[in-house]
Amino acid sequence: MQVALIYGGRSVEHDWSIAIYNHFAEVLNNARDPDVSPAFVYYISRTGDLLRLALEGDRLPKHPEFTARAETHALVSLAQLLISDGVFVFSLLQGQDGEDGQIQALAQFYDIPGSFGDKIAAMLATDKYLQGVVANRLCPELTPIPTVHVVQRNLEPGFAEALRRLAGPCVLKPNTLGGSFLTEYTDELSEDRLRSYCERVALHDHSFLVQERIVGTEYTCGVLIDRHEVMALPVARINNPSGFLSYDQKTKKGYSVDFHVEGTVQTRLSSISKRIAREFRVHTFGRLDFIIDEQQRIHFLELNLIPGLTAEAIFPKMLTKAGLDLCHLIRLAAANEMGERRREEIRKIEASRIRVPWRGSTVVDAETAFKQSS
Repeated sequence: MQVALIYGGRSVEHDWSIAIYNHFAEVLNNARDPDVSPAFVYYISRTGDLLRLALEGDRLPKHPEFTARAETHALVSLAQLLISDGVFVFSLLQGQDGEDGQIQALAQFYDIPGSFGDKIAAMLATDKYLQGVVANRLCPELTPIPTVHVVQRNLEPGFAEALRRLAGPCVLKPNTLGGSFLTEYTDELSEDRLRSYCERVALHDHSFLVQERIVGTEYTCGVLIDRHEVMALPVARINNPSGFLSYDQKTKKGYSVDFHVEGTVQTRLSSISKRIAREFRVHTFGRLDFIIDEQQRIHFLELNLIPGLTAEAIFPKMLTKAGLDLCHLIRLAAANEMGERRREEIRKIEASRIRVPWRGSTVVDAETAFKQSS
């Protein structure tokens, strides 16, 4: 199976996407898997340039070599290039361009095969506030984190509600950015602190969350989807001496993980994760984050549609623990896409048979109705 990789993007997670690509290049170059053959690489720069490289049997180059060898195109040509190259696309894009529904909508509109997943699922999953609302409604066993959603275009009511409801230690986080970028906590919430934070976030996000700080242990559970079956990977516990996993700690690796998780915790988090992943229509893989407090109450943090996939990231460690690897992930994504495309073809055929009443009692097909309305 020939495959294309796409990475980069106009996102605060751009550098992480490059690191993920470099790891994939190393893994695939050393893999002895005849079923996965890299054929093309695409890269979206921070400023929106599109770089493309046809490998023609060559090994995958690391990022610096790739940028030196690749040809540059306008970003508007992305869909046409993907269509003309005609291979399965495995996306390593994160954040904006990768997990927010934009690349998913492009792929669905132009019928481009890839690991992108559903556009509606991506748009929902990129919104932390809506994620929490849906997840807590789906799973009554979760304890919702007291949260105020502050929207930039309507700040004053948001500030007032946050100060009224959340007097103690709080966490402030952008609503749609990943990687804990600009996430911080404060021991005492104040209007000045909210306004200062709002000014910094406004450059990157249209809204942010103010949440009660939950003290406890963080856990994360990966999921794999094999057609209609959702499988939970081994749950990992995050060991964080500071008790707060910030952007700096993630980038500087100020934490560790282990898989010595109590059986009841494993069972509870696996069950919840599978239910949320199923309802969010996760395409092939994802990772869900939780925190469990001293009363053993489970609080949902977020769902990551494309979790970190570098050598040191948590999700690849989960795969290894389950006896799997990144090549398995690519093959699984391709198999899921083939099944989804067959279902979509059937849906389109059935939709084309719909008849609509038009101008009195006359019944015509949808195409004729459109022509008559023009």
